[in-house]
Amino acid sequence: MERATRQSRRFDFAPGRKIAGKYEIERPLGSGWEGEVYAIIERTTGIRRAAKFYYPYRDPTGKAAIAYARKLDALRHCPILMQYHHQEVAYVRKRKVTIVISELVEGRKLSEFLHVQRNHALSTFEALHVLHTLVRGIAPIHARGEYHGDIHDDNIIIRRAGIGFEVKLIDFFDLGRPNRWKIHKDVLNLIEVFHTIVGGRERYAKQPKVVKDIIRGQKDSLILQRFQSAGDIQRHLENLTWD
Repeated sequence: MERATRQSRRFDFAPGRKIAGKYEIERPLGSGWEGEVYAIIERTTGIRRAAKFYYPYRDPTGKAAIAYARKLDALRHCPILMQYHHQEVAYVRKRKVTIVISELVEGRKLSEFLHVQRNHALSTFEALHVLHTLVRGIAPIHARGEYHGDIHDDNIIIRRAGIGFEVKLIDFFDLGRPNRWKIHKDVLNLIEVFHTIVGGRERYAKQPKVVKDIIRGQKDSLILQRFQSAGDIQRHLENLTWD
């Protein structure tokens, strides 16, 4: 019953749907506990943006949307995050919905990107490169004492760029005031993403030492013994010794 109720509360906007008389839904980007993120088109200009629609039952007063916008603005110098533009209000099924409008980043969700790769995974070198791009982007957030709170393969947009990758995070989750535990949660989520990129549990046994030294058997205590923040992972990667 609870699952059916949650499903009925989803927006599930179809492409082409008009929102607030100003925007048109292009395609879904992702979803989470708080709401759903879509690529939208500004009807008067044709400019494409990203829009996060907050579920009214999760954020009835708009406080979560305000906190999200303020955090995006505070972290605007961290290029791995989308850049905040403004807020809107619309009525969906006669309920007031708060919308946060941000820049739209090109690429695929990491989950979709991996699905079309051979064995649904990247090579060791490519995987390390993606992890480095991620942690280099998140390290300044951790250095400020802040956290992301929602790092997973459906919240990461990726595309190949030359010999490397461009990576963006399309959403984050407000878990309240920052603390060390929340930064540690980001670290564990980053390692989980890396584990997924190299092929997950099925391919772990055959991974080289350079990979296993990072994933550490997915044991939280061992991971946090070595990595306290994204900056620690970044320094580890930048000082790897190759055979």
